[in-house]
Amino acid sequence: MTISELDATLKQYERAIETIKRLKASESAIEIEQVITILNARNDVQLALQELKRVPTNRLQLVIELDDALRELASEITKVIKTEQWAKLRSSVHPPGDAWWWKLETFATPHKWDKFDWLWKGLTVAIWTGNLSLLLNIATRFLSGGTAGFWGASAVVFPSILALLQASSELTKAGKAGFDHLLTKLKIPLHFHEEAKLVSTLVMSGFLFSLWWFLPLISQVYNINGLRDLKKFELATAEQNYLRAISLDTSNLDAHFNLGFLYERLQEFDKAKKHYLIAVRGNIPDAYNNLARLYIKDDKNKQYAEAAVLLNEGLEFAEEQNSNPEVKYSLYKNLGWVRFKQKRNLEAQKNLEAAIKITQNPNDFKYIRNRGSAHCILGQVLEQNKEKQKQSTALVQWQKCCELASRKDADEDTWFYQAQEKVRKAGKKCKNIRNSGS
Repeated sequence: MTISELDATLKQYERAIETIKRLKASESAIEIEQVITILNARNDVQLALQELKRVPTNRLQLVIELDDALRELASEITKVIKTEQWAKLRSSVHPPGDAWWWKLETFATPHKWDKFDWLWKGLTVAIWTGNLSLLLNIATRFLSGGTAGFWGASAVVFPSILALLQASSELTKAGKAGFDHLLTKLKIPLHFHEEAKLVSTLVMSGFLFSLWWFLPLISQVYNINGLRDLKKFELATAEQNYLRAISLDTSNLDAHFNLGFLYERLQEFDKAKKHYLIAVRGNIPDAYNNLARLYIKDDKNKQYAEAAVLLNEGLEFAEEQNSNPEVKYSLYKNLGWVRFKQKRNLEAQKNLEAAIKITQNPNDFKYIRNRGSAHCILGQVLEQNKEKQKQSTALVQWQKCCELASRKDADEDTWFYQAQEKVRKAGKKCKNIRNSGS
């Protein structure tokens, strides 16, 4: 390589730079071929410099000046070849590591918005971390309630896929390049890429937060499904729906009460008590009543005082909430029952008579399922009084018990048998209007 050949490459390099300068001055579009020309010209200069044993000082000075001019044009050139395109260009040409002109995007003047990129990146990472925590919380709630079902699985899988894609775009080189390519396809300027990533993260946050916000509503849907299954005697499915409802919203007191009722039917009394206790915190009169009834029937532990407190509190809430007659009837009946267990017969009689009075309203009578119970217990209370008048009154109550008791209720079935014996012993006939053949 001779000095004249070096001069020729320098002239070619200088002409290529001048061409870009003229286009910039006239605000004309720069073509990608012109950029490739200037890069190749700089390659030729570098080859010439490497082959010469000694380069004259004035030529080196010219190379430095032309290189400075090329660096000053970096911002214009990167408008033609975007940042993400430089990597593809280098992978095709394979320039030496010290060939800085193939990395012109690093010399481009940052856009005024780029100075905030550190902030957008920090916010993106912080919000993305919050998204993962929220997603984990939601997924745990759906999956901890047993089999999630189709909609439950969809509620977990769909946002999980979105979170994984977002994680890939942040944590992996390929994912980041893919996301940048997508933003370019959407014609989002390079200097707005970090802002776009932040916006996509916020959209994900909005989706997850909306899903989390609606968890109580979704929980109530599962609770309603449980009630539907219970009516169809699909007890296992009902249990799964109640558990799912509670896992999505632990404060769904209706679901706790319904699950307690289901466990009571399944004779899993300890589990029933646990969920009734939670429902009591929501001042649900039915929960007070059912928990107290379990205490009354537990002759081993004899928690009669606790039952009485629950029933009195339940009656207060029933009056405040204007609860339906069946609830008030059950509370009065069970309060009379527990007072009878405590041998406080006068109080027992008073509460049982209050329960019976409710059944005397024709509009309420048909809605009270265990309407024979109060008569059955009152018969036992009055029978303990040895006065003949009370004894005859007790027989009236036994007859009403015999007439109204349901054989489908465990307590009334027991009392019905007692009532039959008392009525037949008195020479009367036991007529039951709720069970054929009695």
